[in-house]
Amino acid sequence: MGKNKPYIFEIEKIESILKERKPKKILIQIPDGLKKSFYNTLDVLKEKYGNVEFIISSDPAYGACFLAENEALNLNADLLVHVGHTEYYRPSFSNVVYVGAYSTLKPSTDMIRSLISYVKSKGIEKVGLSYVIQHKPIVNYVKNILEQESLRVLIGKKSGYVKYDGQIIGCDYSTAVKVNNYVDAHIVICGGYFHAIGLGLATMKPVIKLDPYTNSFEDISKTVKRYLSVRYAKIMRSLDAKKYGVIVGARKGQYRSELIKFLIKLIKSRGLEYELFSADILTIDVLRNIDRDDIDAYMVTSCPRLPIDDLGEFEKPVLTPGEAIMVLTGNLDKYRFPW
Repeated sequence: MGKNKPYIFEIEKIESILKERKPKKILIQIPDGLKKSFYNTLDVLKEKYGNVEFIISSDPAYGACFLAENEALNLNADLLVHVGHTEYYRPSFSNVVYVGAYSTLKPSTDMIRSLISYVKSKGIEKVGLSYVIQHKPIVNYVKNILEQESLRVLIGKKSGYVKYDGQIIGCDYSTAVKVNNYVDAHIVICGGYFHAIGLGLATMKPVIKLDPYTNSFEDISKTVKRYLSVRYAKIMRSLDAKKYGVIVGARKGQYRSELIKFLIKLIKSRGLEYELFSADILTIDVLRNIDRDDIDAYMVTSCPRLPIDDLGEFEKPVLTPGEAIMVLTGNLDKYRFPW
């Protein structure tokens, strides 16, 4: 799988479009972690298609919900190439192609067997298996080794915002949730903690992270519990709020009109007040700039990961949509994530 190349990009998909549609100007949107890896592929395209103007978007690409539609329109681009994510919504910009970026790394058989020994030592017999899209090529490899060692492996069917069975993204763990009642724990193929922590919050089951980048595994269940305790502290601080700031996503893929209407209806039903704010990119500095003294807590409707990962240190509680619903309905017993 691609010697000495950290990622394999679906360059043939781009070339097919170039030959078929003959675009003159292409905007390429890539997550920050993949930009430098993509430059060799870009050089190949430039050499073969010298009459095409390629533009790299320097803005972040947090997901396919953050599609650079307006940027493509403003640049008068003929084609928007979005690298590294699968389609999330139907964009207004008509010419969009989603290009896969697949990691060439895979965990060793010995390491996976060590994971299996650990899992069995915990009395776990049935596991849910999920992954982030960069590791889709090795899912069957991992599944086969797990099953060879007598583990029952369940992979949830695709639904919601994901394209493939077992795939998860930062705001959608529906494939794992579908099998949650039938498994003792979840194994997720991913790097870092972002997706693994989300999986734990969404399922409330033990989560073991299988990391191809470090050829290691880690039970992050205690980490998830720490996150959960922090989130409940935010929830409890919000119970006496009299006025909420409701953050609306300015990008089409993050504008959830029905969710906004539902939250406002719940706020009004409790005789509380609210202020609406729109945000394209939301950071602590942005939140501090718009903050009002009379607002007691905020709700983010654009991305449920922002309150957890980026805004957790803000001086006032910042809630995910699921947490906001918990507070406004008074149903606190079962943690609700993400929506």
